[in-house]
Order: sequence, then structure tokens, then C-alpha cells
Amino acid sequence: MKNSILFLILIGAILLGGCSLLSDLKKTASENMAIDKKLPKYELNKENFKEISYEGKTYIIQESEVDRDNLDEPIGKVSENITINENNEILSKKELRKIEVVPNKKDEKRTHLNFGWVYSIKGVSPDEEVAVVINNKFHLAKIK
Repeated sequence: MKNSILFLILIGAILLGGCSLLSDLKKTASENMAIDKKLPKYELNKENFKEISYEGKTYIIQESEVDRDNLDEPIGKVSENITINENNEILSKKELRKIEVVPNKKDEKRTHLNFGWVYSIKGVSPDEEVAVVINNKFHLAKIK
């Protein structure tokens, strides 16, 4: 009998904790959507995916990453999802849906790039460097 009561209490605690977690996730998602609506749009250079620009300033995206602890606040967004081939050409939706019955010996290499928010970096002027989210990583972008 004691084991049954303890088991029910444990299940109840897990369920209550799960509801709280769901509520927190919903709140965070709502806050992020509100922030996203206010952020200015940075333009991705479709000829060179290493460049973004905003208000006449062009930034070159580096391979190096910025640690999350060094980020300040979001200052913009790129909001682009593209898939490129090995020649850095954007693949159209039609090309992405194409199914090869006989595999091509060349095996086209595809890279998916999901660009997100642009952040200022603590202690650094956004006129010099920013951090750009690409595939959930914070990449350093330096002014050109």
C-alpha cells in the first residue's frame, strides 16, 4: 500500500513538472516571436554566402564561432534557409524534390544553410563585429 501511494505521488510530481516545463517553453516561444517581429532584416548576399549587409555595412562571416556567453542581445535577423550544391549554387525547390532512380556516380554534395538572428557581442561595437546564427552555431562576422 505504501509503495502504491509513493508511486502515485511520484507520477503526480512528474506530471506537474512536465506541465510547468511546457508552460515555460510556451512562454519562451512567445517572447522569441515578439522579439523576431521587431528585429531589422539583414540581407544575405546570394552570390557570396559569406556576406550579410545592413544599412550600407557589409560583414564577412568567418569560420570561427562565438561562445554563447559572449553574446549580448539580438540586433537583427537574416532569416534565410537555402540549400547549395558543391558549386555554391542555390538549389531550387524543384531540384531538391528531384529523385534519382539510378544514383548519379558524381553524388552531388548539398549543404543546407539555416541563417537566423544577428547578435551584438559583449564589449565589441556592432560596427566592427557581430555574431550570426548559422545552423544553430554563432559565427563571427567582421565588417568588410
